[in-house]
Amino acid sequence: MTISNQPLRPPEAAPTPAPGQPFASGFLDRYSVRQKLLLVSLLAGLPFAVAGGTLGVQAYTGYQRATTQAAVASNYLQLQNLQKNLRYIRGSEPRNVDRARLAQIQADTEAITASMSRTSFSDAQRLAGELSTKVQRMVDDVNSNLGTASGLTDQINSILNGELLSLFTVLAQSGDLNANARPEALGLVSLSSSTLPVTLPNSGGYLIDTLEVLERVRTAQNGVRTDVQRVEVENSIRRGREMISELRRESDLLFTNFPELASTLKPQYDAMFSDLDQSYRLMFNELVVKSKTNLTVAEALATLNPTLESQYAAFESTTKQLNRIFGEQRQAALSELLLLLLAIALLTAVIYLLTQYLIRSVLGGLSRLTEGAQALSRGQFATRVPVTTSDEFGTLATTFNAAAAQLEANERRVEAERVEQERLQNNIGQFLDVTMDIAEGDLTKRGVVTEDVLGNVVDSINLMTEELGYVLGNVQKASSSVTSGSRQMLSSTEIIQQGTAQTTQAALNVAQQTAEVNRQIQDMAQLAQATAEAARQALLASSEGQQAVQETLSGMQGIRATAQTAEERIAALSERSKQIGQIVDTISGIASQTNLLSLHASIEAAGAGEAGERFSVVADEVRQLADESAEATRQIAKLITGIQSEIAEVVRTMRDNAEQVNQGYAVAGTAGQRLEQIGELSRESARLAEQISISTREQVENIEQVSSSVQDIAQTAERSQQSVEQSRAAAEQLQQLAERLNASLTRFRLPSQ
Repeated sequence: MTISNQPLRPPEAAPTPAPGQPFASGFLDRYSVRQKLLLVSLLAGLPFAVAGGTLGVQAYTGYQRATTQAAVASNYLQLQNLQKNLRYIRGSEPRNVDRARLAQIQADTEAITASMSRTSFSDAQRLAGELSTKVQRMVDDVNSNLGTASGLTDQINSILNGELLSLFTVLAQSGDLNANARPEALGLVSLSSSTLPVTLPNSGGYLIDTLEVLERVRTAQNGVRTDVQRVEVENSIRRGREMISELRRESDLLFTNFPELASTLKPQYDAMFSDLDQSYRLMFNELVVKSKTNLTVAEALATLNPTLESQYAAFESTTKQLNRIFGEQRQAALSELLLLLLAIALLTAVIYLLTQYLIRSVLGGLSRLTEGAQALSRGQFATRVPVTTSDEFGTLATTFNAAAAQLEANERRVEAERVEQERLQNNIGQFLDVTMDIAEGDLTKRGVVTEDVLGNVVDSINLMTEELGYVLGNVQKASSSVTSGSRQMLSSTEIIQQGTAQTTQAALNVAQQTAEVNRQIQDMAQLAQATAEAARQALLASSEGQQAVQETLSGMQGIRATAQTAEERIAALSERSKQIGQIVDTISGIASQTNLLSLHASIEAAGAGEAGERFSVVADEVRQLADESAEATRQIAKLITGIQSEIAEVVRTMRDNAEQVNQGYAVAGTAGQRLEQIGELSRESARLAEQISISTREQVENIEQVSSSVQDIAQTAERSQQSVEQSRAAAEQLQQLAERLNASLTRFRLPSQ
């Protein structure tokens, strides 16, 4: 099994901005996608909006202009009515003025003033005010019957050619009636605002001039005119006819260019021209052709005034036709405006619908991507976004699905890693329990070797534990052997001690016996007479001495054998202590390797992150156990070194004792030989009485030597006993050390061998 050096780590999450971190500071970055798309749509529709607005403004301006023109043309009707009613009373005596007509004039003036006040034309409002003042002054004069027909005519002409005519012009200018694309409308405007308002009153004014001549002719000249008056009437009629001819040419040109107007207006104009021509004919016949006339002013007015209806019927038809055109233009402008508004509305609706479609299309894909991203953020990695387009959103959806598939695969891998990590944690927990048992001394425990990153470490720890158990088993065996050897050594030293004690006692006995022999020999020397008795006693003493020497030799032989046995055992004990030292060295090496392995395991655990924290604790416990084992082996090595030193000292002492025992044995052998000689001398003493003195002196010398040898033996035995006691003390110390070692090893539960 191999261990990967790559640490387990969860998949990296997508970067998200931290709380409080600012987003991009661009102008558009603060708006949503919908708002951005709407902004783009607005910008895209801005040219259309500007164009539509411009067209709308133009159409609305045209509509307003047409409305204003129609309103102005409508005001023309009031001006025409006032002009007609004023012309009805022009030339009449104030007392003869129709009061109903006068009231109508007041009503028309008030209506004009009210209409002008509703407009924004300041000049028209000013003229309307002045007109109202003049009309009111005229009405007051008429109601007061002040003045003459000529004065009333002057007042009416002042109104007709002053404020009233100016109102036509000002309204045409203020209402911008000439700003019209239709040429027939321009012709009608020209007729309604300048030609007819001027021509009709002025041409009628020339008739009024003829009526004034008629009034003078009738009142002052009895109906007979003068040539001067004839010329005056001719000039007035000529100027009037010229104005009418100019009006006819203008109208005929308009009708020629616009036949549709001719079909509507020409009959009224023909009737007007016919009535005007009759009016001029009447005055021409009465004042030019005839030299004397019977026609009165009242009769003339009764004939002339009805022609006003045809004149203003044509004027009204012209104004109505102009109103119709303005109405058509207003309606066309309104239709154009409505059509434009409808087009703008339709374009806006199309743009809106297109925008909404684009927004739904964009936001649909974006919302699906957003929902998918939110689902991914919630851990739903099986989420997929349907690919419904081939645009960038389709590419993004495809990329999103690929990323989601990758995230799902990563999730499965992470889940597998999590399960593996949980299994690793469980294995670590189980291994921690095993290591705790091992740390408590139960070396029979073994961790389960798995296929994960912990497998090699567990296998190494199991192997180390097995080797440590084997080594500790050997240490226990060696300790037991040391204990047994020390006990045997104690037994041997006890035997040696007993032998040396016996040797010492025998040496003392021999010393006493030699002293007794010496005394007896001296007595024999003194008592030469008792030679035989002394010889027997000497023979007996020599026999006893020989026997004691033999016993001493036997004891010395036993001491030498015991010493040799002790030396061999001590040598074996030294060899065992050397083996224990080698075992301790092996344990120390294993502890060092264990420490190194635990260090590597700590490094591996540190690299594993949070998953290796508990394993790091295990490695630390193993390293501490290795340190304790190393410390124990150092103490054992120290003890063994001391034991080996003591054993070496005991070996040297035993060797010295052996040499001394050999020397004592040699002395004892010499003593035995001498005692044999004493025995021979004692046997010969009976027959060699004459040599008793010589033999006695020789025996005294020999006995003194024997006594000296016996004393040496006693001293040697004492030294041997001291050495044995030292050996016993060393053996007892070795036994105590072995017992402590056994006590230290009892905390370990070793596997059965």
